[in-house]
Amino acid sequence: MTDQAEDPDRTVLFAPETFNLAEVTRGIEVARRMPDGVRCHFMGYSHRYASVITDAGFELTLLDPELTDREADQLLALDQGRGVRHPFSEEMLGRRVTSERALIRELGASAVVIGTTLSQLISARAECVPLVFVKPFAYSVAHVTAMRRTGLMPRSTRGAALVDEVLAGIARTAGPKIPLVPRSFPRVARFHGVRLPTTALHALDADLNLITTAEHLLPAGVDLPASYRVVGPVFASLPGRVPALVDELAAAAEPLVYFAVGSSGGRDLVLSVLRGLGDAPCQVLAPVRAHLRDDDVAGLPENVHVTDWLPADRLGDAVDLAVTHGGEGTVQNSSTQGWPFIGIPLQMEQRFNVQRCVDYGSARLVGPRRARRADWSVLVSEALTDDRMRGRAAAMAAELRDVDGPGAAAAEIAALVGWPEPTA
Repeated sequence: MTDQAEDPDRTVLFAPETFNLAEVTRGIEVARRMPDGVRCHFMGYSHRYASVITDAGFELTLLDPELTDREADQLLALDQGRGVRHPFSEEMLGRRVTSERALIRELGASAVVIGTTLSQLISARAECVPLVFVKPFAYSVAHVTAMRRTGLMPRSTRGAALVDEVLAGIARTAGPKIPLVPRSFPRVARFHGVRLPTTALHALDADLNLITTAEHLLPAGVDLPASYRVVGPVFASLPGRVPALVDELAAAAEPLVYFAVGSSGGRDLVLSVLRGLGDAPCQVLAPVRAHLRDDDVAGLPENVHVTDWLPADRLGDAVDLAVTHGGEGTVQNSSTQGWPFIGIPLQMEQRFNVQRCVDYGSARLVGPRRARRADWSVLVSEALTDDRMRGRAAAMAAELRDVDGPGAAAAEIAALVGWPEPTA
């Protein structure tokens, strides 16, 4: 965001789901890099991370119907494959589209940039406004098309590779045929004069799809559709100072392990891992306060230090090893700073993110079930003494050093609507 006067004829509406911290922070980073004078206005339905947007200095409109915490948790569970319930009744979706269309017209928006605010798949098109989706490569049209090469699971043995090749082939064949659900989407779309693709995979593509996965982590030889652009990592740069606690822990004799699960981790998993890390030969910095109760924190081991959100992108050499859920933001944060990491993926996209880094050599993968009963003392000790993994993490950071994902994304949006490219 710039200090120059904003041009009311040059407005971009950013529409992340505001219960999802990764989407919110991706939107903020891209908005900060838009050309001088562009008005960047945010919208959402949940109060959960709304303050992150306003604290960053952007305008925010919270629309009706408000998304309750229960409904937000339903959507997170659906995303992680832990549930099938959703709040998208025809009445609720219709109200969202009506609210969004009115806001687009009020702002005179030239483009709408989304995370997974799926109602905008209808609203932006009904208003004939270009739609931009900032998203990972995982489980996009391009990924599913290349599924035989990328696989679904680790291929550590010949037997596992054969099984995975079969499963990946099924996914590649069946994935593009899965119908768009809930059925409220095509019904509401028809009411607003919009025809959505009949399959979920193609319906989730926008007019411009900005892929935030690092280019060198994409499958070799993958074919990208014409509407896809690889921009590279886009992840949070939270405001505030690095707490003095970080320097104190970095100066201690034990290595420092960073543990984070974004907004998708659950209390039970967080507690299981933190208690396990109590036996590990390290100090633990864990910005997971939002997932825990006061009595949870009080009962944790002495080497575990729980905080609120941290400016993790500025922790640098203080961290020796990360343990994360494998969300693209946390993976990119680890990768750009040269941290080897242990990933605990909670859903398929996160598994893909972690597995690509495992294949590169900078990470290890531990499934969520194993994470709850694992010997974390052994896992951490092995990872901290793995010279190859540490070297590959450093190589990953070197590959990403000159990649400017937010700047590239802003330039692509500007080009889409015919504005001059943003300056660095």
